[in-house]
Amino acid sequence: MQETVNKWRERLQFTLLFVVLTLFVHHFFSLFHDWLKPRDPYKVPEGRAEKVFQSGDGNDPSVSPGDRLRLFYWLGE
Repeated sequence: MQETVNKWRERLQFTLLFVVLTLFVHHFFSLFHDWLKPRDPYKVPEGRAEKVFQSGDGNDPSVSPGDRLRLFYWLGE
């Protein structure tokens, strides 16, 4: 009887330690992600920097749907 109680206590202790460490790692990665993320990725650049991409309305007749799809797969946007 004592062996089964010890076995369950060890399992519970392992599970609690696993959950605590998982939450700690999740919190660490969340902080790291917030540190990497730009504050405002859509703001106009300052100084001599240029904004190189201007989004259009999508109704440009000179651009075919195949070209737009190719651009989407190339840039991922």
